[in-house]
Amino acid sequence: MKLHDLGEFPFLRSLRDRVPADPRVFLGLGDDCAVLSLPGMTLLTTDAMIEGVHFRREWTSFSTLGEKAFAVNASDIAAMGGEPTFALLSLGVPQQCEVEDLDAFFNGFVRAAEACGTALIGGNMSAASCLMLSVTLLGQAPHGVITRSGAQVGDDLYVTGTLGDAALGLRLLQEERDGPAAQAVKARFLCPSARLAIGREVAARHLATAMIDVSDGLLQDLGHVCEESHVGAVVEAPRLPLSVAYRALLGEQDWSVALTGGEDYELLFSAAVEHRTAVGALAQSGGCAITRIGRIVPQAEGLSVRGPDGATYTPAYAGYDHFRQA
Repeated sequence: MKLHDLGEFPFLRSLRDRVPADPRVFLGLGDDCAVLSLPGMTLLTTDAMIEGVHFRREWTSFSTLGEKAFAVNASDIAAMGGEPTFALLSLGVPQQCEVEDLDAFFNGFVRAAEACGTALIGGNMSAASCLMLSVTLLGQAPHGVITRSGAQVGDDLYVTGTLGDAALGLRLLQEERDGPAAQAVKARFLCPSARLAIGREVAARHLATAMIDVSDGLLQDLGHVCEESHVGAVVEAPRLPLSVAYRALLGEQDWSVALTGGEDYELLFSAAVEHRTAVGALAQSGGCAITRIGRIVPQAEGLSVRGPDGATYTPAYAGYDHFRQA
C-alpha cells in the first residue's frame, strides 16, 4: 500500500500502537508535546540523513536504515560519555513510499532504540520530494560529561575499533564492487554501531580528558579537539588500527582512507599517560580494541601525521565537509 492511500494520521496511529510504554514518559506519542520529568543533567543532539546525500535506497533495507538513523545520533551521546534516553523522529517522505517500507524503517529504529534503553516519544511527518530523516536524542550523563576541550599537552591519543572501513564501504557501493572484503566494509557503512558501552566506561573510570566520535574523518574530528582544547597533535600512521578487510583491499600502508574517511563512529579520546594500564584494561573488559595512535603536543606544533620513518605524511584532504569539498 502506498502512503498516499493510507494517509498520514492512520499511519501515525498505527505507529503509536507499536511503541512500547515507558514509565519514564508522562505523556508520549499522540499529543502536541511529549512530557517528561528529567533529573540531573540532560544531553541533547540532533542529526539528519538525506536520500542522495547520506544513503541510497537501493543500497540498504528500510529496517537497516532505521537502525543507522538511531546509531549515528547515539554516537554523539557516546562521545560525551552519556546514555541515550529519549528520541524524537521527524520524517520527510515521498507520497509514493510504500507503507510496508515505512513500517520496516520504524521497526528498525525502535529496535535499535530499545536495545539502548531509549524511548521514542514523538516527532513529525511531512510529504517531501525525497526521503529525509531527522533524529533528536536526549541522554543523561551519570558520570559527568566529556567535552572536546580538555585535552592536555602530553596526553596519549586513543581510538576504538578500526578506521576507514565505512568510507571504503561507501566507495565500493558506488563502484558496485563485491567480494568478502567488500561486503565487510560495506556493512560498516550501512549499519554502524555506536560505542555507548565504551564511552560510558571511559566516563565512569575518568580516563579521558577530551573525546569525540569519528563521523567526519579522523583528522577532521581530531582537528576539532585540537581547536577546542588549544593544542596540537601528532598521529603515528603505522599505529592506525586497520581491519583485515581494509588491509585486503588497500594494503598495509595506505592510510589515506583511515585518516580522512567519515562515518566510522568510533570514539577518539585523549588520556593522561598514567592511564595507559587502565585504558588497556578497559579494552580487555569491554571487548573492543582501543589503540594508542599518537599524542597531544603544544598548539604551535599543529596537527601532523608521521609515517614509519618519522617523516610527515600528508593525505590528499583532511576529511568530510558537507559544503566544502576538495
